[in-house]
Parts: sequence; C-alpha cells; structure tokens
Amino acid sequence: HIQPKILMKDFSKFGLIYLANVGGTILFYPTRVVINLVATSNDDEESPTIHNSSGVLGILDGEGDDDGREEVNPPSSASAARALEASLAEPVPSSSHIAIIIQTNFQLCAYTTSQLHVSMLGLFCDVQSFRRLSNVVFYHITRDSVKGAFKLGIKAKQILRFLKMHAHPRLHSSDHPLVPTNVEDQIRLWNRERKRVQFEEIYIHQCQNAQEFQAVVAYAQDRGAFSWSDGNKLRVYVKYVGAEVVVSFARRWRSWAAQRRARESEGRMRQSAYS
Repeated sequence: HIQPKILMKDFSKFGLIYLANVGGTILFYPTRVVINLVATSNDDEESPTIHNSSGVLGILDGEGDDDGREEVNPPSSASAARALEASLAEPVPSSSHIAIIIQTNFQLCAYTTSQLHVSMLGLFCDVQSFRRLSNVVFYHITRDSVKGAFKLGIKAKQILRFLKMHAHPRLHSSDHPLVPTNVEDQIRLWNRERKRVQFEEIYIHQCQNAQEFQAVVAYAQDRGAFSWSDGNKLRVYVKYVGAEVVVSFARRWRSWAAQRRARESEGRMRQSAYS
C-alpha cells in the first residue's frame, strides 16, 4: 500500500502534477502532460475537451472559458502525448539502447533498461531524484550532482557530448536543440565556478632589508616570476618555475651589498685615521 503523499511526490517527479505550498497547505495541480494523456484517451474525438467544475485549470493556464471548460489543442501537445503512449507500448528496448530527453526544468528522461546506463547517468545526476518505470528512468540534474562529477574527473564537455550523442531520435529530426540552451549554459557556468581560484606553486624569499626587498621585487617582475609581496615582513612570493634565478640574483645582490658596505667602512676608517 502506497501512501498518498509518497505517490504525489512520485507523480511530481514524473512531471504529472505540480505541488505548491499555499498558506501552509500543500496543493497539487495536474500538468499539461497528464491533461493531454487524459484528453487523448478517446481516439474517436477529434477535438477532446476537459471539463473542470471549479475552473482552476483554466485560470492557471489563462485559457479557461466562463463555464469552466478548457480546450486542449491536439496538434502540438496531444501529438506528443500520443507519441509517449506509442513509445511505452513498444517492446522493451535492448540493453544497448538509450534515448535521452532533457527538459528545461533540468529533468532528465532516459529510455533504457541497462543498469550500466542508469549508473552512468547517476555520475552527474541527483541519485535522490531517481524514479523508474518499466523502460524509462527519471533524474534531475543539479549543481551538486554536476560538481560531484567534476570531482571524479568528468568534464563539462564530456557530459554535454554524452547527452547530445544519446539524445532521443525525435530530437534529431526536429528543430529543438538536443540539450536545452539554459541547461547547457548552466552546466558550463558550473564548470567555470571551479576556475575562480587557480592554484600555483610558489617560493617564498625572505629579504634581509628594505633595499634587498625592492631589488628582488623589481628583478622578479622583470623576469615574469613575481607573484606577490609583503612589504611589512619583507617577503617576496615568486613562481616556483622562476625561483632559482630569483634566488641566484638575491645571493649576488647580498654579495655586492656586503662588498659595498666593506668599502664604505674602510673609507670611513681611513678618514678617521687622517683626521
């Protein structure tokens, strides 16, 4: 026995109903998918009509008549419902078959019976949102699930290539994109979030005085090895690839500075001797 709340959540995952919290009360509304499934159940009617005593559906869609009747346009949405029914009525696909449909709300619908395909989709989809019928599985693509795939070494272009390569055949023969534009752009944006901070190996050189600090900073900047500096602590942060030449320069500068101090000291001693 399935509890009504659990069943409603499953229907919401499948896109059959929409759940809304209004004033602390959870309400549900049937989506156009389930409306069209009901409307097309009678093949003898050329223009099926749904009767709604409360007129709620008409008010929500903005297409309700004054008497609470809503007409469903069969050429577009009803044909899609009939195609869905036809696909569900077909024999069970082979284990090598997979056909993916991505919706603009980031819901993924994949026609497959292969456990391998289900596991592959779980690499970048939210496994908590997993729902399954006889020959179709449902997932949701989320920020955390995609970032989890990135941590496994999977790239954004690999995810998009997989979704486009295994897109449903009807998408290949239509003008619609294989992956909705907003979904593709969002996956790429999530990938760019990883590149906000770039890690780089550096070497910290501790200077002895302000003169050495200024000289080392200028030399590192000229060599393209400068990364950052701290004037208060007299530390120069240089890129690790250029650390050897900067350290070598610092040693030469210290030797030259020591020789200059020795000459200055010797000169002062001579002056004091003459005086």
